[in-house]
Amino acid sequence: MDQLITLRTQPVSDLMQKDFHTIKGSSTVAEALQLMKKTNESGLVVLPRNGDDCYGIVTEKDILEKVIDPGEDVHRDPWNTPVFQIMSKPIISVNPGMRVKYALRLMKRTNVRRLTVMDNNKVIGVLNMADVLHAVEELPVHDDNVAL
Repeated sequence: MDQLITLRTQPVSDLMQKDFHTIKGSSTVAEALQLMKKTNESGLVVLPRNGDDCYGIVTEKDILEKVIDPGEDVHRDPWNTPVFQIMSKPIISVNPGMRVKYALRLMKRTNVRRLTVMDNNKVIGVLNMADVLHAVEELPVHDDNVAL
């Protein structure tokens, strides 16, 4: 249990993905899908277009809900739809020093699965729920009664 408490109080910078991928908002949804497949990621950070713009994020869920099956009267072509039309923006970001437990609470409260980690208005990492679950999986088993 002590290891779990330690994990919960770690800064998000300890668990965040530092090797994340970005895409331009003008890229097509099809290009985003290709990059996701190539990098085995379920979401991409969308770069700001200029100094007045902010970061966005495009996820597999965005693509499924807004392009593949957006509803009866909506038709979008992944080869001609730019990412900026379906991305989530503005994104929810946290400081690299925020504790993991507070980041998880923020995800729950805002109903998101990933947060960008920002330092000096620049994305330096991405933390998603799976990162935290993988960290929990790596904790040593300390009780013989725990099923493996």
